[in-house]
Amino acid sequence: MHNKNSVRLSVFNLYVGHEAGSTLVYNTYSGGFVSLDDDTLAVLKKADGGSELADDERALVDPDYFDASVGILVESREAEERDFRAWFERLKSNPRKLSCIVSITFACNFDCTYCCQADVLNGRMMNAANGARTAEWLAARALEIGAPEIQLDFVGGEPLLHPDRIEQILADIRRLAPEVKLSFRLITNGYYLSRELVERWVPLGLTGAQVTLDGDESTHSQTRVSKKKGEDSFARIFANVVDVSPLIAITINGNYQTDTVHGFVPLLDKLREAGFKSGSRVSFSPALTALGAPSDAASGSCLWSGSSPELMIALGDEIWKHGFNAGDPVSVGPCSFHQKHAFAIDPEGNIYKCPGFLGKTGWAIGHVETGLTARYDGLANHNPQRLCGSCAHRPECAGGCVAALWIESGRVEGVNCEIQFFEKHRDELIQRKYALAVADDLPEAVAMFPKSTVEIPRAPGRRSSALRVLAAA
Repeated sequence: MHNKNSVRLSVFNLYVGHEAGSTLVYNTYSGGFVSLDDDTLAVLKKADGGSELADDERALVDPDYFDASVGILVESREAEERDFRAWFERLKSNPRKLSCIVSITFACNFDCTYCCQADVLNGRMMNAANGARTAEWLAARALEIGAPEIQLDFVGGEPLLHPDRIEQILADIRRLAPEVKLSFRLITNGYYLSRELVERWVPLGLTGAQVTLDGDESTHSQTRVSKKKGEDSFARIFANVVDVSPLIAITINGNYQTDTVHGFVPLLDKLREAGFKSGSRVSFSPALTALGAPSDAASGSCLWSGSSPELMIALGDEIWKHGFNAGDPVSVGPCSFHQKHAFAIDPEGNIYKCPGFLGKTGWAIGHVETGLTARYDGLANHNPQRLCGSCAHRPECAGGCVAALWIESGRVEGVNCEIQFFEKHRDELIQRKYALAVADDLPEAVAMFPKSTVEIPRAPGRRSSALRVLAAA
């Protein structure tokens, strides 16, 4: 039973205008929503300010507001903060899964204009010896922490340039830790993602792949540049994606720029027409100038806040309208940096705390041959959120991509704060999340979305369907 005389509004509450005379309250920690009429919200604010409530006012304080699944009210903000920190520590320390991004090669068959690894792609690949040591370290680490599962993501460069090294690592881990469940995914440009390969690897534990398509055939090759002179890779990658999507979970990733964004809705049309699996994850976001990307590439910003995120929201609406899954419109984290048992390994066998540091050996926390160094403890226990104060967005952000900021500044300090993005677009983001939570089906949810504040550019010279109908008449 909660004490109605001890009422504090949660620090994780966000308030959004809703229907006339009501406010939608979203709690970023619990994920719960409550629609409050103006009188009830006024009473809760009065109690939060420490004023005594009359009997009729106390009657408006519903005990369910304190429920952990709702959480818009707490009896003590100090206790709430302790609870949040304990939750975050459990998230960081969970030993049930060892996760690792393994970079097989720093070579790639593409030369993408905004590549975040442009400064480390030296053509080196992981040799057999480092592959064996990588498997040995991963198996030993999983057994040491008692993890019943290992989840790997193979990346490059382009990981499918060297499928034999992937198969070697998988076989060695299974031999060394047969009792540990092993699964893996691919982060690939999709050029070599053939059905034959996928059918061979599904029994080995392949569950999914992330493939980047920067719009349709009219825009993809502008940024996803093949090293084969004059080759347009879109048709081959698109065919591969559609062909293997019934076998594994395919996530389509796309990075737009102002001169390519017009190709992204047509890509959705093509995916739907080709029978790409409904409900598949599709994510379109601005191509950021971050990590190792050339300074004059992409958006010129390392943050969503400075990269026309209005287009990202509008494109997200289109993803949902086409029957695909655009993901949580509010969450940008916490990323794997905050998990003590998540790592990244480069082709030379260097171990890092997160993939943002791959290839930058000054940020290594060990090597697969010699194990982790003392630096691991320092980064694994580092809490960038101490700089975030009481920000309500901590559960869904956790400081953003700290690797991007730390690499730029050359020191372990600071957060990549996205507060401008959250605050500027809070209402439209939360209204979309609410619609997806309460609607009976996707079309109903999409119908509840607020109208986008921007119009997605069309291809140069393309007229609307309405104009074509009029012309035909």
